[in-house]
Amino acid sequence: MITTMENKYVLLDMAKRRKVTLCNHNFSREGVFHPDRIMEEYDLLFMQNGEWDIIEDETEYHLSPGSVLLLEPGKHHYSTEKCSPLMRNVYIHFAAEREDIDSAKTGETLRNGASLLPIPKLIQTADHKEIHHTFERVIDTFWATEGNLKELRCSLYLESLLLQLSELAQQSLTKTDILISEIIHRFHCEPEVFLSPQELAKNYNVSVRTISGRFKDRTGMSLHQYQLHLKLDMAYDLLPISPGRSLHDIALSLGFYDEFQFSKLFKRKFGISPSMRR
Repeated sequence: MITTMENKYVLLDMAKRRKVTLCNHNFSREGVFHPDRIMEEYDLLFMQNGEWDIIEDETEYHLSPGSVLLLEPGKHHYSTEKCSPLMRNVYIHFAAEREDIDSAKTGETLRNGASLLPIPKLIQTADHKEIHHTFERVIDTFWATEGNLKELRCSLYLESLLLQLSELAQQSLTKTDILISEIIHRFHCEPEVFLSPQELAKNYNVSVRTISGRFKDRTGMSLHQYQLHLKLDMAYDLLPISPGRSLHDIALSLGFYDEFQFSKLFKRKFGISPSMRR
């Protein structure tokens, strides 16, 4: 009897470099069956277009655009029906390690050690372009790179990809707001500006009310308050290591109007002036 399972994980031992053995793009105009096989390595599959129902032992996984499926070594992989026409996917085969723990043994609690990384069996990544880009980096490196660093580069990109998938799964379990996480990351990357709710709402195609409410629910602060505290904390760390840099330059690089506004807000938060912090 075929069953459909969710929230299953494989614990991969990351103490050693993983070797990419094969990877490429796959396209079918008319639709094909998944190969009926038992592999000695992992098969990581990213669905770019179309749909496919793939079975591993007695578990069926439904793939749609954006789905990523991890098929395990030593298990029977196949499909009973063809994928949809014009199916396109990307696959990466990589070596197994003896210390890996398969999905049947992880249980409901991921009791992973320091070097064990939980990777979801099936996860939706349609809204996460960086994951898609990393798949492409692995393939480009595998086929276009030459020299003795090729294998290392492939391994490093694969590790980055596995980490991204693990982090995305953990965010889903803890109900982390991905949109707010991306905005906070942007605040760190663009410290020279104060981003308004209107600008962010337009960038992420949501209303000002929605983005402001979700941000406050996640952080307990308004968008402006969070940016202000972040910039002042950055300045607090920057001042002691930048003795030759003017307060005017530091203020402008952190999005403040001038050094006078910066100094006033700095003293209000920390109780000392920027000059004293130096």
